[in-house]
Amino acid sequence: NQQEQQSNNLLVESFHKFVTQFIIKNLKARLVEHDIVSDNQKVKFYYQCPPTLRIQPGPSKAYVTAHKDSDYGHQPGELNYWIPLTDRKMTEVDLFVESEADKADYTPLETDFGYASSFFGSGCRHYVNSNSSIYSRVSLDFRVGIEPFYDPLWQMVGTRDDHLRKTVEM
Repeated sequence: NQQEQQSNNLLVESFHKFVTQFIIKNLKARLVEHDIVSDNQKVKFYYQCPPTLRIQPGPSKAYVTAHKDSDYGHQPGELNYWIPLTDRKMTEVDLFVESEADKADYTPLETDFGYASSFFGSGCRHYVNSNSSIYSRVSLDFRVGIEPFYDPLWQMVGTRDDHLRKTVEM
C-alpha cells in the first residue's frame, strides 16, 4: 500500500544519506590521504542499495561459515561494511575477519551498536559465530565499489550479481 511504499522510500533515502555523507565521504578522504586520487578529482563509487538485513535468532547453534565474498561472485574492488543493530554484548555474536587473505587469524571486529566497520570481504574470509543468547542478532551489511578498482560490468562466470547498485560521483 501507499503507506508502506512511503516508509520504504524513507528508509532508502536515509540509507543513501548515510552512505553518501559519511561512508563515501570518508572513503574519498582516505583515497586522497594515500595519494591515490587528488582532492579535486572526481571518483565514482558504486554502493549496494538496499543493504542486506541479517537476522540471527537466539538461542541457536546456527552460524555463518568462514568465506570470502569472491566465492559468491564479488570482485576485489569492493569494501564491505557491517553495521550491528543490536548490542553484541547481549547476543555474544560478532563478525570475525582475517587480517590478511588466507591467514586464518580471525579476530572479532567488536563493532558496537551505532558504529560501522569496514573490511576487505572479497579477499579476507569472515564469519559470525552462533547466537547462544535469548536475543536476536540483527545487522546491516553492504558493499561499496571504488573506481577504478571496481568494474560495474564485471561478472564471475557461473554467478549472478543479485545486489542492486547506486552510483555516486564525488
